Amino acid sequence: MAIAGRYLYGLIRATEDRDFGPVGLPIVGAPTPVHTIRVGDIGAVVSNFPTKDRLLPLRRNLEPHNRVIRDIMNETTIIPMAFGQVARTEAEVVKALKGNLKTIDAELTRLDGKVEMTLRVLWDVPNIFEYLVAEDPVLALARDEMFGRSSRPTQAEMIDMGKMFEERLAFARKRDTRRLVQIFKPHAAEVKENDPKDEKMVAHLSFLVRRDQMQTFEETLFQAASSFPDAYVFDYNGPWAPFSFVEIDLRLDSAQA
Repeated sequence: MAIAGRYLYGLIRATEDRDFGPVGLPIVGAPTPVHTIRVGDIGAVVSNFPTKDRLLPLRRNLEPHNRVIRDIMNETTIIPMAFGQVARTEAEVVKALKGNLKTIDAELTRLDGKVEMTLRVLWDVPNIFEYLVAEDPVLALARDEMFGRSSRPTQAEMIDMGKMFEERLAFARKRDTRRLVQIFKPHAAEVKENDPKDEKMVAHLSFLVRRDQMQTFEETLFQAASSFPDAYVFDYNGPWAPFSFVEIDLRLDSAQA
């Protein structure tokens, strides 16, 4: 029985129909063929998927989604779609492409020949408060005054100290992030600053890098890492499809329902 639904992985340039083989999201345990649905020279990379099935972000679903995008990005530019984009019918995909051809073309041109690299910089220290105290004389003085007397600090004083710590933490992050952006900006087409998700995270940056600039970018990364104190750990990975830099929202009718 034919399955009407189409799962969307991304958008590419395609002057002819493409068949990427049985590498897509599984149906009843079996991987599905991945192919293109074309309008002009723009192709949506899809596989069949029953719309009645609930699609959960489980490893067995995320892995083929990411693998398809990764494999295609190794041979051509792809606008990657977020996990879980399912159209009810092929006609719905065609309608979405027709309504966005100019935007998709411009986006593919902007992302052409570029990949995403991510960088996380962390403080590798046992206690981030004590580390900042050692680095910041003002915070150290406030700490010493609070805990250097015989009486215990009041709750209000503890709250004020917490606020001062958060301010100093934010200042250190902003200072170091600005420095990192200035270092990498000449070697990246675009830079995106992401919010730190951990107290010991200094910066979380995404870079849109030209493939022909990858070697220079990585050399710059090692130079940057060596210029920071030993307490800073640089964790970078990629290349990835440019998820963080996609500026198109391909609206499917089913997503609006």
